[in-house]
Amino acid sequence: MLNLITDYLTAVEECLDLFDQKFGRRDLIRAWREGAIPQQGELPGGVEYQMHGVGCAVEYADHDVDFDFANQHEVGFDAWRLWLYAEQYPERYPAYQARDAVEAALAECLSNGAIRRVESRYPGESNDRLFELSKAA
Repeated sequence: MLNLITDYLTAVEECLDLFDQKFGRRDLIRAWREGAIPQQGELPGGVEYQMHGVGCAVEYADHDVDFDFANQHEVGFDAWRLWLYAEQYPERYPAYQARDAVEAALAECLSNGAIRRVESRYPGESNDRLFELSKAA
């Protein structure tokens, strides 16, 4: 599971690098809400994107990456997004082709301390569905 999580987070980082190249911004939600970036468009390399809620869906020619921000700039992950990513690579992640398998693995990682729920740093915000790697992981 940790390999899937780190691969997913690396893929998200690559998306953020494309936004930085095109717009000079990595704070996508703020930039979108300020009108500095459009809700949808094209990034370098013909990569398409669509902003949504507190996240973004990025479409490459051969795969997609969907992510949400947990606290303005930090990306969190959940079972659904990890499963969407994993099912695009069945040979790499055969154990995670079913969403319930991802949910079970995340629950195990949570119980053994490898991941933790994202704690909101803003009053009134709750991110109880998003996780982050524990500092020790």
